[in-house]
Amino acid sequence: MFTIRKARIITIAILVLIRLAYKDTRYYYPTQNNINGIEQNNTDIPEESLPKHHISLPLNGTIYFDAIDTQGNRGYIADPTLFRRLVLQWHEQHQNTTYWDRIQYYPSNPIGKNPINNELSMDHICSLTEASGSGNELNDRGIKIITEYVKVDRTPILRKGCTESPPLKHERPKLFCGIYTHGPQRNFTRLSALSYGWKCDGFLAFSTITAPKLGMVGILHKGDENYHNMVQKTRSIWSYIAHYIDQFDYFHLGGDDMHLIVQNMRSLLLEYEEEDSTKEQGRIFGQLASKGSQVLFLRGGGGYTIDRIGLKKLHDYMPKCASDVIRYDEDNVITNCARKLGLHFGDNRDGCTGQQRSHSVSPGILANAKGVSNSAFDEQLRFWAGLSHPESKDTAVKVGLQIGYDAASNHSVTFHELRYPVWLVRHHALLYRACPSTSALGRMYSSDELRSGA
Repeated sequence: MFTIRKARIITIAILVLIRLAYKDTRYYYPTQNNINGIEQNNTDIPEESLPKHHISLPLNGTIYFDAIDTQGNRGYIADPTLFRRLVLQWHEQHQNTTYWDRIQYYPSNPIGKNPINNELSMDHICSLTEASGSGNELNDRGIKIITEYVKVDRTPILRKGCTESPPLKHERPKLFCGIYTHGPQRNFTRLSALSYGWKCDGFLAFSTITAPKLGMVGILHKGDENYHNMVQKTRSIWSYIAHYIDQFDYFHLGGDDMHLIVQNMRSLLLEYEEEDSTKEQGRIFGQLASKGSQVLFLRGGGGYTIDRIGLKKLHDYMPKCASDVIRYDEDNVITNCARKLGLHFGDNRDGCTGQQRSHSVSPGILANAKGVSNSAFDEQLRFWAGLSHPESKDTAVKVGLQIGYDAASNHSVTFHELRYPVWLVRHHALLYRACPSTSALGRMYSSDELRSGA
């Protein structure tokens, strides 16, 4: 006789079988094997912390930063060199691979599905011009800025004003690069890491999930995880970065929609290495900005950089730096804390022309701004125009309004507001000449040496 008890037993047995059959499908989808001659590791299970593991630290607590491992355990300290070592190892194992191979086939995949994406293929990206692309972040004028005006240093160059020389007496300073991000942006974060992050000596992406093979760290902080609480998240990030204070010389932090030209940043660092008078003081530098009548600060989206001494001072002061402030403008708040510590504020402007080298906007917006409207960015353009020219001893000589193609230095180091994967990949492909010369995008830059593996 069929009883309720038997029905329950059968139902439980069915549920157990279903669970056993599908226990791995939530976070793991096997990748294809041997795509275009590149062997794939289809046992590479995505490293992902479950959202429930992200907790908010209390605003009134004494602990204001921490991180979690892939199982949600607190006290995690990541290896910031792991990601770079894994990418270099991957390239050694797959000779003659290009940028396109790396972003499609690098195995670690925290989004839990096959990373192959036709939207990010060379054929698709290299066909996108102003007429066919989405948005105006890289309109034709923006493309011209990063293909004809911005140059990527093949080796670090020491620049003093308008003179350039090989850095004969300097060892290469070690650079740590960090970005702040969150779980829903994890695929975009993957592209940032594989485009430029691996070129830094150390790299970590501070997120709500932890994926060691991509340098992603689930960072904990006071208050909620949202844009309007970026001050607390950034306090936590800088405090966490201090774990590595003895491993690196300079520490750069920016948004996940930033693109950092690492080679040009290394040249910029050599300039600061020459300034012996400020070394003991500690330094913080980036794009100088103003906010109404408030004190000047450094823009955060495109990133700002702190040297080792400056980071030590900031870390020691952090318990007193905006400990209960809930605001979005972390750049204004954190860099003002650094100012209170007496750190030397450096301006990333070109020492010869006075042009900006760190950019808070995308190339397309930069190329088309006129500096005459009431927009926040045009106000910044007018502020920079009023700065003293770095090549003149007379402080009354100003830089003047620099717009259009003159808005970016040849030696620019960062661009910001590349908000979508396609935008970021196209920007990188243009900078490093990764598109074939016969493609629509490839025809838009001069026939420089192709650097498709960059």
